Amino acid sequence: MKTSPAVRQVPATPKPHVVAPESFNEAQVVADRFKARQPVVLDLQAVDKALVRRLLDFCSGLCYSLDGQMEKVAKQVYLLTPADVEVSAEERRRLRERGLHDA
Repeated sequence: MKTSPAVRQVPATPKPHVVAPESFNEAQVVADRFKARQPVVLDLQAVDKALVRRLLDFCSGLCYSLDGQMEKVAKQVYLLTPADVEVSAEERRRLRERGLHDA
């Protein structure tokens, strides 16, 4: 009997969720999306310096503990990418159009 090769469905990469936090309480939203394997754009452009440090420390630990990546993509804007998830060039272009990603 001849077997056919297995067909493996490639999951679609979810669009990045953009978070512009106003308080540290929104760190849970970032973590929940990240744990659900959705990339997160953390927009800290309008956040005070003390809160920026707390959020960056939190997100750095989140990415480290779950084998993800944290990348600065613009001034005060960070892209958090879960392990084995890639943000496509098309999504990066959309982020650039919104001013959330440098070239």
